[in-house]
Amino acid sequence: MTEYHVIFEVLKIEQELEQGSTIQIGERFVGFYYPDNREIHFTDDNGQEWIFYDGDTCSIISKI
Repeated sequence: MTEYHVIFEVLKIEQELEQGSTIQIGERFVGFYYPDNREIHFTDDNGQEWIFYDGDTCSIISKI
């Protein structure tokens, strides 16, 4: 499976935020993009694992 880093913008948050989370709608982060299933994997500062979906819960800004 091919993966690469992307800068993405959060459009929706569908998971419950854990204490210390830095995820916010409209913020941009760097994550691993898996184009086969359009998933972006991101680990928050507090260690919470996130999966966002391009075109649904996030938007890819650029490939790194």
